[in-house]
Amino acid sequence: MIKGGEMTAEQVLQLHFEGFNRALTQQDYDALERIYSERYMLVLPDGSVLNKRQILKDLREQGLRIHSIELEDAAVRVVDSVAILTAASKTVQSRNGKESHSHFRLVAVYGQEGGAIRLVHFQSTMIVEKEAA
Repeated sequence: MIKGGEMTAEQVLQLHFEGFNRALTQQDYDALERIYSERYMLVLPDGSVLNKRQILKDLREQGLRIHSIELEDAAVRVVDSVAILTAASKTVQSRNGKESHSHFRLVAVYGQEGGAIRLVHFQSTMIVEKEAA
């Protein structure tokens, strides 16, 4: 967890890449527990919503596994004590052994809470591949 001073774009990128993405792919649930805010909200492409407890249960007990995450065009905007990260993501995941691939645009909102930077909100929108004309 990154602590102290004003939040910077570099800190947020480091936390997202080396903290959040690493914890997801390595199934480090304790790290995710620390990264997710108690007010965390995940909005999936289908519009469904999960909170911190629900996503951790899905990862721990319901067969969801993230194998790889490749981010492109990551950009962070810091406004006071909030940082908004946008990027495109290519992810390989599986549920109960059935592998799938997804390509989506994400918005991750980080905030300073109790001297640490925590992930407060994550929303993804599927990127539809355009066919050649």
